[in-house]
Amino acid sequence: MKERDDNPVRSIRKAAEILDIIAEEKRPMSLTELAEATGWAKSTVYGLLCSMRSVGFVEQSAETGRYELGVRLFEYGSAVQSTRNILTLSREPMRALVAATNESVTLSMLDRGEVLILGHAEPDNSFHIVSETGRHLPSFCTAQGKVLLSDLPSANVKRIFDAHVQAFTPHTATAFEQLDAELKTVRKQGYAIENGEFRIGIRGVAAPIRTHSGAVQYALGLIGMFRRIDSNEFRAATALVVETAKALSQALGWRED
Repeated sequence: MKERDDNPVRSIRKAAEILDIIAEEKRPMSLTELAEATGWAKSTVYGLLCSMRSVGFVEQSAETGRYELGVRLFEYGSAVQSTRNILTLSREPMRALVAATNESVTLSMLDRGEVLILGHAEPDNSFHIVSETGRHLPSFCTAQGKVLLSDLPSANVKRIFDAHVQAFTPHTATAFEQLDAELKTVRKQGYAIENGEFRIGIRGVAAPIRTHSGAVQYALGLIGMFRRIDSNEFRAATALVVETAKALSQALGWRED
């Protein structure tokens, strides 16, 4: 069946082709040039350019009317590069954490209000928590999520909480006031604890990884079947996670005042 011009996938492909052409030319281009390069009607190219300009994918010169790549693409590229950098930087420190604690370690970021696991490292023993890269977890009741939420304004946290809250275990906090109070503690002490709130018997700790601006972009988490959060082994694991997260933050350009 022939695709219609208003087919969303077809429009995305066409928009990407226009961006590719501008990128390859390495110069601002006029509507006529882009229409000739694509072989499409000017009206089609103009409509796509208007849509991309409205979201910052292209910019139009007020003097010449020519189009060039927009700053929004630079922001996306920087975000991708940052993620690649942290994945490379964190690989060996995460393995060292696993070796020191014999527990599973994850690197995460916030994605549409949920925790997205970017990377993980696991011990060789048979009894450990299995993590999966690309998996989403709730943010309001996991150590990683609480670390990531702690850097957001309270109003933003409440919107996320209201949209995702549910009782996973009897220990899950289902009142926003409980979460809000805990996030204040997280900010003060520099790490978050998970105590059977998402899965019964599972306890974990996470610490923030900051970018050069001080923003909490990632969370380094350790999770296992600790008997108690006040045990010596859990305290020792917490100290290692905080220390490792600070080192990774410094590697990304963050400097503690």
